[in-house]
Amino acid sequence: MVEDAEFSQKFSVGIVGLGLIGGSIAKRLVATGSCKVYAYNRHQTMYKEARALGITCVESVSELARMQPNVLILCNSLAAMPEVLGDISREINKQRTTLTDVGSVKGLVRQQVKAAGLGDCYIGAHPMAGSEFTGWQASSAQLLDGALWAVSVDESSDFWRFLAVLRVIVGLCGNRALVLNDSIHDASAALISHMPHVVSTALANVLCGSENRNVALQMSAGSWRDMTRVALTDPNRTRAMVAENRRNVADLLGSVIDELSFAKKMLEGSDGDSAVSGDEHAFFAKADSWREYKYEERVADDGNESAVALDLRELRFALDCACDWQSQLIQSAQSGEQIVGVSLSDSAVACDSRAARITLRRVSTL
Repeated sequence: MVEDAEFSQKFSVGIVGLGLIGGSIAKRLVATGSCKVYAYNRHQTMYKEARALGITCVESVSELARMQPNVLILCNSLAAMPEVLGDISREINKQRTTLTDVGSVKGLVRQQVKAAGLGDCYIGAHPMAGSEFTGWQASSAQLLDGALWAVSVDESSDFWRFLAVLRVIVGLCGNRALVLNDSIHDASAALISHMPHVVSTALANVLCGSENRNVALQMSAGSWRDMTRVALTDPNRTRAMVAENRRNVADLLGSVIDELSFAKKMLEGSDGDSAVSGDEHAFFAKADSWREYKYEERVADDGNESAVALDLRELRFALDCACDWQSQLIQSAQSGEQIVGVSLSDSAVACDSRAARITLRRVSTL
């Protein structure tokens, strides 16, 4: 939702890596007709198709940096990050270009960005979208339909750079965003993505080791499909992702093991034992608050526009004033609000200057 014509005018985005996520972002942006899209990919087999879509493809990361895009999105692997950042650091116009990325960990990426001398022009990002497939052919503009992006900042992040990244996410992609710091992001990503990948892989491992695996596969339906979908991901890709956030994942696996160990002992107890029966009820009812949350979420998605309007509020930040915008927006995310709109306006705020208006929508919380 962008209300200001100047803020929504065409600008440029560079993309390093045209795989599943990078390709999907490029396809979505170029389809808007409101954005120049430049891209580089190490293997250039998709360039003919990409160019036919209107994407300007270049021959090197250095050339991409010399194009001086307003936002340069790093969609390459973490292993390639030091080399990519080195090429960018020699060519980037820091006064114009803001760096962001799509990685599922933020703390490690920020360390690498700072090591390359680019920390002052970096805003982290992570689109919560994807699939078990990889590569350009698996990418699509629709992959980002309804996506939420986690935007990661620190105390030194520039507000105008944050707005440039929001311009891509909210203004052009039509997605939503919430603002976090690196530690909150990485702990949360481990909980809802990285740890489940490990658990899903463990379930697949158990299946493959069972003497009844062929019969079980024929009997499998929605429950098995939903629990193991991400185990279909390239195992090297999963291993790398989990390793990048290993401490958080290890801690969470300890919690899962505790829950499963409790369930195992409970089920091994005597049938009809009142204490065991009570334990069973407590175990299976423990997540009722989450079940209620999912019910409220479904109700909220029924398209009731008047209810949606009541959940909206607006924050204004003067563009040329120092303010603690990072903490305000992190607290907003923690309270259950998402950024659904951003615009620039002339407004009588502190310092009597132009202001950024950020529209927030409250969602259900546990």
